[in-house]
Amino acid sequence: MNGIIAELRGENFFDLDIDIFVNREQEAFSLGQHTHDFVEINIVGEGCGFHYIEDQVVQVKQGDVFLIPIGTSHVFRPSSPERDKVLVVYNCIFRNKAMENWSHHFSENSETIRMILYPQERKGRWLQFHDKHSTLHNMIHNMHCEYLKRNQGCEIILNTTLIQLLIMLQRMEMEKEYMPSPNDKLDDVMHYIKNHYSKNITAQNVADHFYMSISHFQRQFKKLTGHTFIQYLQNIRIQKCCELLESTDISIHEIANLVGYLDMKFFHALFRKKTGVTPRKYRQNFQEWKIE
Repeated sequence: MNGIIAELRGENFFDLDIDIFVNREQEAFSLGQHTHDFVEINIVGEGCGFHYIEDQVVQVKQGDVFLIPIGTSHVFRPSSPERDKVLVVYNCIFRNKAMENWSHHFSENSETIRMILYPQERKGRWLQFHDKHSTLHNMIHNMHCEYLKRNQGCEIILNTTLIQLLIMLQRMEMEKEYMPSPNDKLDDVMHYIKNHYSKNITAQNVADHFYMSISHFQRQFKKLTGHTFIQYLQNIRIQKCCELLESTDISIHEIANLVGYLDMKFFHALFRKKTGVTPRKYRQNFQEWKIE
């Protein structure tokens, strides 16, 4: 796993004389939310789980496709730490300078292409698609096989397939077969939750704040996020706990209080359910990884 994490952090990338890297990973809870200085196309190849992107938590399943521009924080995690809950993701990773010689193939008005070429203008944004007919899955699977074999002409095949992959994403975008980042109303709701998650907030509090009936709020929230309000709030709180465990020496009791949990028994049970380990073990694992 440490080798995989090193690769994801850019230490072993692009060992061929090209600007493309392709891998297939079974996701786990051990990798924290992170940013990269390269572009990613992620395709869920098997299973289901969650994709943490910036301050959003997106439910994912086989066939979901994401375009993650430079500087966007994210991480994939399976739906449960149980071994039978699998989330497999293909990652096609490339530097945006690879686009310099291909730009004439694409529309300048495409949001897909603008996210790649002008990440500073699209900071914190991303695109989500769904591969209905496994077209993109087959393409990235072939890229992965080609990358592993390293046969003669590998560079040409990887480059041309990536161009095809981007053209397909651009077509899906133009045909409205994509799901952009949440709409403005949901953005406001998420911003509110992000700023109040440490308080004793409820779905009723949020619904009242946005002048919505509780039934309408819960329906729309589940439809747009794939989670109930309490599931989403728990995910945000546990994600923040992980960040504090990694970046501070604050006691576990204090961290629980900071994110809104006063009942330590409930907190420990929830943390273990979400991550597969206790808070103490999570911090210990992270510290051991840093030393290695």
